[in-house]
Amino acid sequence: MDEELEDWADRLEATAASTRFDPTRVRVFAACESTQEPARDLGIGSVVTTGRQTAGRGRLGRVWVEDRGTGIALSLGLPAMASDRACIAVAVASMEAVRGVLVDHGATREEAARVGLKFPNDLVDRRKGGKIGGILVEVSGELAVVGIGINVSTREWPAGIRGVSVDELAPPAAPSRIGLLERLLVEIDRAWSLPAEELDAVFAANHAPTGGRVDIGIGDEDEPSDTISGRLIELDPRRGLQVEADHGRVVVPVDRARILSWTPGDLRSSPT
Repeated sequence: MDEELEDWADRLEATAASTRFDPTRVRVFAACESTQEPARDLGIGSVVTTGRQTAGRGRLGRVWVEDRGTGIALSLGLPAMASDRACIAVAVASMEAVRGVLVDHGATREEAARVGLKFPNDLVDRRKGGKIGGILVEVSGELAVVGIGINVSTREWPAGIRGVSVDELAPPAAPSRIGLLERLLVEIDRAWSLPAEELDAVFAANHAPTGGRVDIGIGDEDEPSDTISGRLIELDPRRGLQVEADHGRVVVPVDRARILSWTPGDLRSSPT
């Protein structure tokens, strides 16, 4: 096993022991195709991660590859809840974990607050718009398998990918992958017990596209049947997105909406 990974199992087992996760169901692989399947097989309480993931997936079957040892691929087995609430809980927890390790490594709270959320399942750089990470929730019966991918260290991004790594947000902060993994277990354990209303409020307050111009696809997520463009006034992450469109104010239900593009903070015009 890679030298970097040698103490991961021991450290994650120790962290799991103080949370809802099961230390006997911690698995660390040097490499694997996807962490989702082992977590599903291990069931509730499982913690599965890998040094390199070669065939991971995101929402809608999209590919999430962490094959260079520069990021995190983590899957967790948790008691099932509604998939929208689960996604919100994990997104909020992941944001808090990334912000926490940045502060621990010398970033100011203002610098760490660059980490924001984008509906429904992305961690993003609020200032420049790059994607920091993503979340996948798969619920079946009494089990929710939560997959988290986060870019930790700087790398070259594949064509068409506008990614950003955690260590780019607040130099010289350089968090380790295992440090972030430990923080994720703690924050997800906490978020899983929070009231839905509290999670919704935190998600909405940290939603990076709110206040800027957006293009929202309506209908099928792969091939939207319509598009609305305008300023995103408000987000209720389990109900709707309120947009000031060219023809008036519109509320788009969350189950029919996907944000196709948005204007990050650095590119927004100052209010006059």
